[in-house]
Amino acid sequence: MAQYTITNQPTPVDFECNNDILERTLQNCKNLLMTRMGEIPYDRYRGFDQTLYELPIQEMNEALVPELDRLMMWEPDAEVVEAEARIDENGECLITMTVEINLEES
Repeated sequence: MAQYTITNQPTPVDFECNNDILERTLQNCKNLLMTRMGEIPYDRYRGFDQTLYELPIQEMNEALVPELDRLMMWEPDAEVVEAEARIDENGECLITMTVEINLEES
């Protein structure tokens, strides 16, 4: 199974990736990471728990993989392998996660 790296850096949505199941799955993972918990009407638990940003970076790193595992429940073809949060040169929190994609052949 292949592993891919996804960050919480904003990127444009690719509306033309419908025929590429891998690209669509990776984009879904990124969209889940970029969605805030409580943002989706009638599905308030979908999205990243923003309270993690209030934690010190070491505590955030400890809580990050369980939170991302919960988040990827909405994308069953992806499994979080590892994740890290760090503060970039602009003082913003950068989340980097590695996901393993398992696309079953139909």
